[in-house]
Amino acid sequence: METWESVSLLREFEAYKFKKVHVPEYDENAYQIAFRKCKENKCGTYDTNWGCNPGAKRDVKEFLAQQDFVIIVARTFEADYKDNELLDNITMDIQRTFRKFIIELRDNNVDCTGFLDGPCRYCGVCAYPEPCRFPDMMIQSVSTLGLNLTKWFEEFGEPFEFHEGRFTLYGMVFVRAGA
Repeated sequence: METWESVSLLREFEAYKFKKVHVPEYDENAYQIAFRKCKENKCGTYDTNWGCNPGAKRDVKEFLAQQDFVIIVARTFEADYKDNELLDNITMDIQRTFRKFIIELRDNNVDCTGFLDGPCRYCGVCAYPEPCRFPDMMIQSVSTLGLNLTKWFEEFGEPFEFHEGRFTLYGMVFVRAGA
């Protein structure tokens, strides 16, 4: 059993589904589209948070080339995804649990980086543009990678879709080659 599988069996993660998948291929067009959408700042976090662009900007092609595999972490909720207060509470809970999963992996010598939807919320108010106070606790937005999630999820047989009254939140843990 791989380390990530052992960690996923811990009681605090029993409501989550885990799946080991391949690293997505870099797609410059998808990246440029995602970065432009980030710059539109519809979520209000562009240039305000180390977990979002441009603070989290990196050479994505190089980053992906250094990864060995990805662990998809998913949880489905029966709720109205238009209920912003509920969604905010769920997002905070997901980030806390996802962060615990990553810490457990790192404590077991797994070199990994975690991504979720939206900005890092660890500090409440991010220190950005001052240096991040807790870089080991940061959860970055998957948008900073500019992935075509629909295409990638299709490649490993996971539907990436939204339904009325039910939604699934996904986290991605990228595990570094040689880890």
